[in-house]
Amino acid sequence: MRRSTALTAAAALLLLTASLTAAYMSIAAYVERSEEVEKRRMFRDWMAKVNKTYDSIGEEEHRYAVFKENLRRFDKHSTSVDAAGLPNGFGDLTSEELSSIYPGCVPDSDWREKGSGGGGRGEAVSS
Repeated sequence: MRRSTALTAAAALLLLTASLTAAYMSIAAYVERSEEVEKRRMFRDWMAKVNKTYDSIGEEEHRYAVFKENLRRFDKHSTSVDAAGLPNGFGDLTSEELSSIYPGCVPDSDWREKGSGGGGRGEAVSS
């Protein structure tokens, strides 16, 4: 009798674990879909704001992927990501594309990594 009680308890625990895992996966999938819908809405709003159109659905999907990557980068540096916070009409351009349009705009390296710099003239430098 004890053995069947232990087996029943183990089966119940296994069923509970499986149910909780399925519920968690369902919630995670819902959140992921909701975030994707929100990003798509932001892209559409941004396109309308800067009057962007694309020649094909394929090009639009490519630009949307770039836009999402730019959002991700922007989000690392900001607590409130909003389509209005993206750089005007350049939210769908990669760094390489932006560099080819405006040479010298995106530096090749960070001067701080090369040991240059320090405080500016007349600026206090804290240590």
